Amino acid sequence: MNPTELLHFLRTIDLFHFFSDEELAAFLEKAREVQVAKGEVLFHEGEPGQDMYLVLRGMVKIFRGNRVIDVIKPGDYFGEMAIIENQPRSASVATLEESLLLQVPLAVFHEYFSRQPKSLVAMMRTLSQRVRRDLHILGHDYEQINIMVHDMKNLLTPFHLLEVLEKTVPGLAGNRYLACMVKARGDLLVLMENALAQARRRQVATPIHTDSLDKLIADLLESAWMVHPDIGGRGIRVEVTGSLPEFPFSSLGLCRVFSNLVVNAAQASEAGGLIAIALSREADEAVVKIIDQGHGISDEVREKIFQPHFTTKGDGNGIGLISCKQIIEETHGGSLSFASTPGQGTTFTIRLPISVSIG
Repeated sequence: MNPTELLHFLRTIDLFHFFSDEELAAFLEKAREVQVAKGEVLFHEGEPGQDMYLVLRGMVKIFRGNRVIDVIKPGDYFGEMAIIENQPRSASVATLEESLLLQVPLAVFHEYFSRQPKSLVAMMRTLSQRVRRDLHILGHDYEQINIMVHDMKNLLTPFHLLEVLEKTVPGLAGNRYLACMVKARGDLLVLMENALAQARRRQVATPIHTDSLDKLIADLLESAWMVHPDIGGRGIRVEVTGSLPEFPFSSLGLCRVFSNLVVNAAQASEAGGLIAIALSREADEAVVKIIDQGHGISDEVREKIFQPHFTTKGDGNGIGLISCKQIIEETHGGSLSFASTPGQGTTFTIRLPISVSIG
């Protein structure tokens, strides 16, 4: 874009309406045009924010994980929030097509926009419009999710017939497969009720019962894990060291955690691989380790593994480990950590206080 075209183009953007010709010319001498190929990532979420960009030609997407948050077109800008807040990038940005951008370094941003209050107001107006739009989208999505959860709850009604079968069909009383399906229906109903309650801003107490961790894992081995398609073809060995007492915990919560971690371990393992679950007691903590012999976790993934929406799976949503961390740390007052060696496997370690009141 030649200097005259660029000057006229910037005049159409509200940020520059209040610049004099001399100021705008001086600004352009310090900013830099950047030609970016299609699909190139300009920066990743979590990186330091050193530059703001204006789109002169082409399009870029703002995204987290697999979720596209926004598409930026010519005449719009991005990257300003990290500079204003002096915080790391809140999302990643990549080009959707070959694009021409104007890169505004941090020092240039402060030199020109900090002394142009009207330009800052224009920037705040744009940010406000984005927030309003995002809130509208979030509100609509939230409403649709609530509708779907409500309807899914109704669709579970026929599963009450499982209990009828258990009572009326000879030989089905006490059938463990039937009991597994009945329990799964109950767990789904609890999760849906919790989701609907949260939508109404109602607090729901987490059911806490005193039970045995090794019994909980044994039940999962004989039910849900036995038929899970991602676990099939992998062996699971449970090792209990010493005596682990019964203590209060959320059975449904820990079932979700253990299932997430075991499924992840299975997906990281080759067919025929072994997953070990080690249970022990250390002082006043119950310790559960889930160990796989898979490909391990790279340094790049290691830094982001507990970030919302981060996933290495093509069809993943990046919330499984976040869910695990919340259940362990917020519901139980415990801790969730991991250790991994690339090419040798990964160990996730859960520590749960035995004597602390939870709920």
